[in-house]
Amino acid sequence: MSQSKLEVKMLRIDEIRPNPFQPRETFSREDIQELANTIKKVGLLQPISVRKHGNTYQIIAGERRWRASQFANLKEIPAIIKDVNDSQMMIESLIENLNRKDLEPLEKAKGLAEVYRIAGIESHRASTMLNSLAGMESGVTKRGTTQEEKDLQKIADLVGLSYDYQYRLLSQLRLPSTEQKRVTELQLGYEKIASISTIEEEDDRKRLIEIAPSLERDKVKTVSKIVKKASKPIKEAVLKREIEPEIAEEIMKFDEPEIQNKALEIAKKGVYAPEGFRTRLEQLTRPRIELPTEPFETQVFNKAIWNLDRVGKFDFFTIGYEKKTLEQFIELLKKARVRTLVDVRAVPRSMYREEFNKENLARELERRGFKYKHFPNLGVKSEIREKLAESGDFDFFNNWYDENILSGKALDSKDFVSLDYPIAIMCVEFDPTRCHRHRIALALEKKGQKGIDL
Repeated sequence: MSQSKLEVKMLRIDEIRPNPFQPRETFSREDIQELANTIKKVGLLQPISVRKHGNTYQIIAGERRWRASQFANLKEIPAIIKDVNDSQMMIESLIENLNRKDLEPLEKAKGLAEVYRIAGIESHRASTMLNSLAGMESGVTKRGTTQEEKDLQKIADLVGLSYDYQYRLLSQLRLPSTEQKRVTELQLGYEKIASISTIEEEDDRKRLIEIAPSLERDKVKTVSKIVKKASKPIKEAVLKREIEPEIAEEIMKFDEPEIQNKALEIAKKGVYAPEGFRTRLEQLTRPRIELPTEPFETQVFNKAIWNLDRVGKFDFFTIGYEKKTLEQFIELLKKARVRTLVDVRAVPRSMYREEFNKENLARELERRGFKYKHFPNLGVKSEIREKLAESGDFDFFNNWYDENILSGKALDSKDFVSLDYPIAIMCVEFDPTRCHRHRIALALEKKGQKGIDL
């Protein structure tokens, strides 16, 4: 842009006309009146800028100040007169308005589109080239610029905004006018609007527009990607806010529809962090290993029996019934010479293994010569188990159990101390490090006792 000729002088209010390229579509009457009150007190401190147009002057920048000056009943105001053409005028006007926080994103977009239109470039073509320039600037696109891109680049540099920002502004104009009006009413930022505008399905766009105010900017971007790529059940779950976008992304990592559907059902039943959800999905995705001999659980049992014939004496044992038959469970107790089984489940029932329900298990153990004692105060509340399942945070779980259960001296009670040793502390989980019984074991070891898991 060539250097404009400048002249500063006082102009009559009635000589001045509004900017025909004004990107701002509305002016708040309250804001204008507030500025007018200030002008009445201290005068107009900043001149407006104009250009000569016939017998009048057109505003380049400062239309709000000009309107407020009329409210303040001023007859003339200071103005900087510039010698600029339409394109230069539009760019200067736009630059000032883009720096105002109260200009709506779509007003900025329309003003920017007008700059490129005056230069002979339609907004959709400008948007495409700006996206390419942004990619080259960031190093994502590895090629030289075309002559057409170089011509556009000169205008883009005059505007003074990053290529990516201009691209995002112009991408908003892909929305139909009704949707443009709605995103303005909801006061969505330009980044949210730009993300939504990439969605081709009208119904999906409209639904996302309505939930966008309650979503963070990055989540709107994530949801936009999901609705364009995900299967219908996943897309529906996200748009209905039944699952978080991050969880949907975890589900979409799997190609098999059957796994996606099962994972979606799991996700709908709880609020998960991505890490906790990945842990929850392991049972769906872990490959099965077919061993050449007996099932893995049987091999573990055989190994335990072998070792129990050879290890020294222990004060206590821990045991989980998962992956064990009742006969294997009792055989391990026999080999370990256990006298009392200590059940530390809060609710001593099993939906799938009725033989391990309290009444059935106690009756069978007593028939075999064992004592059975239930300590529900050493169990874990269901809401804590649900939180662990959702988060996968065993550090939180272990700390909670130590502070809320073991700190109450439950292991020093008369009922516990008077148990007939050796004892076996029983719960569900196969892995003792993923069960609260190992916290009890560590507490007993601090008291000088010796134990292992069966």
